[in-house]
Amino acid sequence: MTIVYFVRHAHSVYTNDEYNRPLSEKGFLDAQKITQQFKQLDVHTIYSSPYKRAIQTIEGIANFKGLPIKIIDALKERTLGITLAYDFLQAMEQVWKMIIIHLKEENPILLHNKEQSKCS
Repeated sequence: MTIVYFVRHAHSVYTNDEYNRPLSEKGFLDAQKITQQFKQLDVHTIYSSPYKRAIQTIEGIANFKGLPIKIIDALKERTLGITLAYDFLQAMEQVWKMIIIHLKEENPILLHNKEQSKCS
């Protein structure tokens, strides 16, 4: 069975530069905590958005596990549309469908086991 863990980036210092916004002091402390929590988990692949704060949040896990961080542009923050989303849950479902499609294109067997178990 494939298990996917999602980690939201830790607290960052606000700047207008979306891509290079670093973690704050609190963010670095939280990143250390999440690294400790992941030390006991079986992790084979690590993906991140291209944002510095996201990479900094999970690079301790990657370093401990000896894994590269694979940057996926589709994981970056996005707007749901230029108008108000009347059905937020539907809008978020669409966003996650696009992410899953991207992950399947990069690694077709990534979600195979989970889908297979739904069909059985």
